[in-house]
Amino acid sequence: MKSLQETFKETVDGLNAGLLNPLFHYAYGKDHWQNLSDHEKNGQLPFEERSKYIKLLYVDEDPQFNQFNGIEKVAYTGECLFLASSHLADPSYEYKFETHIKKLKELCYDFRDRITYCGSKLETIKWTMVEVENIYDNNLDGVKVKFTIHGR
Repeated sequence: MKSLQETFKETVDGLNAGLLNPLFHYAYGKDHWQNLSDHEKNGQLPFEERSKYIKLLYVDEDPQFNQFNGIEKVAYTGECLFLASSHLADPSYEYKFETHIKKLKELCYDFRDRITYCGSKLETIKWTMVEVENIYDNNLDGVKVKFTIHGR
């Protein structure tokens, strides 16, 4: 079975298919590693032209065994972020929400649908979204997702 980390990376690569300049960027690693990354500061561009960052912070695996000690399914729990560049001096939270956080929520749902499509062996059990703002050194806004996904 493919790891969830590989599935996330392949899905991000699929979002960039056909683009001359990739807009979607994947990173895997704990929160403190993500803060060390440099991110393109393009918050002045329209949302569609901005870089989007999909960061998988961690994945815990809980294999569930059958009577023959074979893995029947795996419960993956973890957190990920869907982010875009912003400005610390954006006029209001409502502005941030309307210009990019709301659109990143839509991207979250689309991403979830892509990794758990009908033919995949993954099923979403929990997908909790929390809005975040001005995180990391580059002032990124977006959504933090806490998830549980079962794989067969």
